[in-house]
Amino acid sequence: MLINLDMDNLIHNNKNWHRLNGKPLKLTLKETLLKDISNSTSNLKFYIGSDSHCYDNKIVYSIVLVMLKKGCGGIGYYKRVNEDYKLTTQQRLFQETYYAVELATYISPILESIGYKIEEIHTDLNPNPKYVSHSMINQCLGYIKGMGFIGKTKPNSWAASSVADLKSR
Repeated sequence: MLINLDMDNLIHNNKNWHRLNGKPLKLTLKETLLKDISNSTSNLKFYIGSDSHCYDNKIVYSIVLVMLKKGCGGIGYYKRVNEDYKLTTQQRLFQETYYAVELATYISPILESIGYKIEEIHTDLNPNPKYVSHSMINQCLGYIKGMGFIGKTKPNSWAASSVADLKSR
């Protein structure tokens, strides 16, 4: 069973949104993002990723939004979601994808209104058949594509496999 969280709680609730340096956001994610964009003079590209880790009967998800500034590094934001549910690996991987797509669905109109877009949604899926995540590639990438975004898997999914992975530990 997948968990359907109220997206107003996940996205709009300022609680638990942080910058990648760990500092909590003082404004909403939308307000912070728009302020950071207005303070940037570089070409910007936006990526979303999600990852999770299991600890006992808890799952810790991390959803990240990364804004790369061409030639100037980048900044990003993340939120951790803790759930007390036991899911199969496949359910957990799809839930990661769901969270990333929901964030993209919320952020995309904001970015498009000022001339930007979500470049890619990064998944923590491995195309190597020896990994369990391989079995979820068609479902997860199909969902991402069906929602109008471009999905990436390892090794090209750094926002999930590096950034979100670090923030879900």
